[in-house]
Amino acid sequence: MAKFLSTDWKVVVAGTDLSRFADSVDTPMEKDQVDVSGFGGTREFIPGIEDATITIEFLQGFGTNEPHTVLYPLYNSGTTFVMYVQPFRAQGTSTANPVMGGTASMYQYNGGAAALNDAAKFSVDFKPAPGARFAWGTTAP
Repeated sequence: MAKFLSTDWKVVVAGTDLSRFADSVDTPMEKDQVDVSGFGGTREFIPGIEDATITIEFLQGFGTNEPHTVLYPLYNSGTTFVMYVQPFRAQGTSTANPVMGGTASMYQYNGGAAALNDAAKFSVDFKPAPGARFAWGTTAP
């Protein structure tokens, strides 16, 4: 696939498509760099425990199936849920249009971020639920 402009990401949280409310997606993955250097040798590192986050910036909405009514109950209850993102909403899932996500938890929520005469936006960091991990793949979680 060629380079592309981010214009049509799919954002699904707990079975609800929130794509039309999302305007930013960030999916960093990182592993600890563990030093396993020995005496008299060279510096050596091996990958350690992985950390992944899916950060979405949302335009706020309080109606049915809009960000507040979907996200706040998940945060408030501490419930785990499936969430994923995908670069091209209207295309099928494939190696050229993979999904990234898995079973998630929310540890923060800010439903009231706004400035005078500006779009009401807020960001949510989704983290893998205990015992789960986020991954890129060709099957939606």
